[in-house]
Amino acid sequence: MMIGTIRLNFIVAGLAGLLTFCLSIGNNLLLTSCLKTVYSFLILFILTFGFRWVLGLMLGAEHAAGHAQHANMTTDSSVGQTLDLTTPEEDEETRELLKANMGNKHSPSSADMQFSPLNPPKLVTKNNLDPEQLAGALRRMSED
Repeated sequence: MMIGTIRLNFIVAGLAGLLTFCLSIGNNLLLTSCLKTVYSFLILFILTFGFRWVLGLMLGAEHAAGHAQHANMTTDSSVGQTLDLTTPEEDEETRELLKANMGNKHSPSSADMQFSPLNPPKLVTKNNLDPEQLAGALRRMSED
């Protein structure tokens, strides 16, 4: 969908060509000025098509959204006027699913499970290390 007619393209491109010709005739030859005028005319003619198309899309989308919103407002004017804070009732299928999931776990009861804190092993430093063992360990590590 485009806004306007092709006459708008000719008017915009013609004015741009005339302006280009008037500004370039003083500094260029007649042939060069005419060539620049034709280029200007063609470029603006094509750009006007693109501009009309984008404008048509924007206005068409706004018009369609406004029309749809107006149609919705006329059909149900109470929409958006009240706030429903009730929660829907749980249906029987949902209850059965929850019961089935809880029955399949066979998780131990809270009486069977007692809290026991984590007891990590303590780090122990060895003060009396044999230097030969340390050198041997260092050689093995350096070989890898």
